[in-house]
Order: sequence, then C-alpha cells, then structure tokens
Amino acid sequence: MIFIIKINIDDRLFPEKLKIIPNPPKTLYLEGNLDLLNNNTISIVGSRKCTENGINLTKKFSFELSKNGITIASGLASRDRYCCPYIFL
Repeated sequence: MIFIIKINIDDRLFPEKLKIIPNPPKTLYLEGNLDLLNNNTISIVGSRKCTENGINLTKKFSFELSKNGITIASGLASRDRYCCPYIFL
C-alpha cells in the first residue's frame, strides 16, 4: 500500500530551503523517506514520450547525482505515463 503524506508550509516537516524561495509551494505531497526532505535535492522532469537517448542520458545523470549525495525528487505521476524520472526510483 502506498501512503502519500500532505505537508503544509507551516508544518515543522516542511523543508526550510523551500520556505525561503520566492513563491514557495504552500503544500507538498510526499511519498517515501521523509528524512530526505532536507538533503540537497534536484528534480528531474520527464517526458511523456521519452526517446532511447533521453532514457540513457537520464540514467547517467541520475546515477552521477545520486552517487554524489544528491537526492532525486520526482512528481507523483503514474510511472507508465512519464518514463524518465522513474528510471532509478
């Protein structure tokens, strides 16, 4: 069973780094390890029609980032709709 957690900007779990950006999101919906919220993070945006080259570049990019301690964040879209962000998740 998958649990999605809702965190509002005034919750203590809301990442401090997000609070200081211009126009921060008011709510986050999260699935996974909440301990990763305050890590250095990057989001990889996928495509509905990934090419083979796009998939290979995303694999390489994601691997190198995660190997160097960067957390990869992704949206909650269905894995079969957006192929690229889910290669390493």
